[in-house]
This record gives sequence, C-alpha cells and structure tokens, in this order.
Amino acid sequence: MDEQSLQVSSETERQTSQLIPILIRILKYLIQFAIVAVLLWQIYTIGLANILRELPRVPLFYVIFLMLYFALPLTEFFTYRQSFPIRFWPSQLIFLKKRIYNTTVIGYLGEVQLFSWLQKEVGAGKKRAFEVVRDNNTLSTAASTTIVLLLLSGFVLTGQIAIFDALQIQIRPPVLLAISVGVFGLMVLLVRRFRRYLFSMNRREGWTIFLLHTGRMLMLTILQMLQWYVVMPDVALSSWFTLLSVQLILSRIPFLPNKDLVFLAAGVGLGGVINIEPAAIAGILLAHQVLDKAASVLIFAGISVGEARSTLGRN
Repeated sequence: MDEQSLQVSSETERQTSQLIPILIRILKYLIQFAIVAVLLWQIYTIGLANILRELPRVPLFYVIFLMLYFALPLTEFFTYRQSFPIRFWPSQLIFLKKRIYNTTVIGYLGEVQLFSWLQKEVGAGKKRAFEVVRDNNTLSTAASTTIVLLLLSGFVLTGQIAIFDALQIQIRPPVLLAISVGVFGLMVLLVRRFRRYLFSMNRREGWTIFLLHTGRMLMLTILQMLQWYVVMPDVALSSWFTLLSVQLILSRIPFLPNKDLVFLAAGVGLGGVINIEPAAIAGILLAHQVLDKAASVLIFAGISVGEARSTLGRN
C-alpha cells in the first residue's frame, strides 16, 4: 500500500472515530425526544387539570422523598470512609454533586468528579482513587442486582405482581426461580473467577461495602412503597408491587437515558393494568420527579455559590 493510500485510510479512520460519538449523541437525543413526546401525549390524554388535582397532599410523602433523595450520599460516606479518612460535610457536597451529575447530566460523570476530588482533597494517587471508585461502583451494582433479583422472584412466586400477565407472558414459577438462581450463581462465579481484576480492596472492606449498599437498597424499596401507599392507602399492595417491579427493571438497564421519565411514562401506561387511575399515578410520579429536579437545582446552585465564595476568599 502506497503512502497516499495510507494517508487516505488514516483520514477515513479519523473521520469515523469523530462521527461515531456524534451519532451516539444524536441517537440519545432522539430517544429522549421520543420519551418526552410519549409523556406529553399521555398528559394531554389524561388532562393536566386532572393530574394537578391528584398531586399528593400528604406531608409524609414529601418527608419520605427527602429520605429517598439523601440515602445514596449518606451511604457513600460510610462506604468511602472504609478506604479514605474523609470528613462528613465536605464529602456530602461531592456525593450530592455526583448524584446530580449522574441523574441529570449523564451517567458516570459523577464518578469522574469524585475521582478528581479524591486526588485533590484527600491526596489519593490516581491509581488508588480509580481503584476505590471502581470497587465501590462494582459492589453497589452487585448489591442492587442481587436485591432486584430476590425481590422480583419473590413478587412473582407469591403472585404479588401482574407484570407478566400484562405482557401476556406465560412463565411458570419454577422456571423463574431457576432463572434467578442461575443468574445469581453466574454473578458469584464471575466475581470469584475475576476477583483480582474487579477488586483491589480486601474481603472485609468489600463485604462491608456490599452489605451497606444492600441495606440501602432494601431501605429504598420499603420507603418507595410507603411513599406511594401513604397517598393512596386503598390501592391493593399487588398494584404497588407491580409498579415497583417496573421501576426496578428499568433501573438495571444500562445506558438508558432519562430512566425517571421512562418510568413515569411506563407507570402511567400501566394504570389500567394495575387498576389505578392514570391521572393518580401521573400525579404521584410527576410530583416526585419535579421535587427531584427542583432539589437538584437548588442543591447544585448552593454548592456552586459556596465553592465560588471559597475560591474568591482564597484569592
């Protein structure tokens, strides 16, 4: 191959490498646009006035929201303290920013911010900071997946959810149990086989972090069910179990943009299946989403102002 052909090939590869991220970004925006379009159509069909009338008026709903919002930053203080001598208030600021980046901007952007913070504020080396962030993410994912599998299996085996009926899927409980046990067993085997490549921390630290995230997931599940129940206590628990199952399934789908909006659209669509008025579901879920976005804006603005004042003070 002559020099000119090599230059053409190199230029083609360069253009392709530049084009792929652009296409991925366009696809992501198209998916987000489709989600918003479906959601707006559902709101139009139900009626905005009906949704506004169904917004929660129970104070406990909003108290539980705060508990749900701050559960992850609080848990991460204890998990990262296993590896670094971090202080509570400074760490809460970065953990809150991490949550906001991941849920509002793009997934794992928060980990990038945390990685930089650990080097700057804690004095961790790049390798050590990367390993600790990676290990915490891996253990959090493992704990979340384990709880999701156990809960979904339990819900289906006890006949508490109607998700498969809604999808017209015929699946026997023993088959579901075998699938769940198989997936869990595969996870255990993979962790044991590739532990040296997945983790840098010792067993005690790893199990402590895994149990902390497992406890957080169980608490979040209970609180989420309670938040819905206090607003509409007359609704059958099986309906809430079904809605919770959809939320859990969506939470485990990687790279799905705007999972909260997808869940909102799916929840409204399931209204007829779980015998709840779509306007009532829309009111509850929409209230939670508005609160989440408003809290994120206020917290991020407050942290940014504080950091700006601190920088000016040093200068």
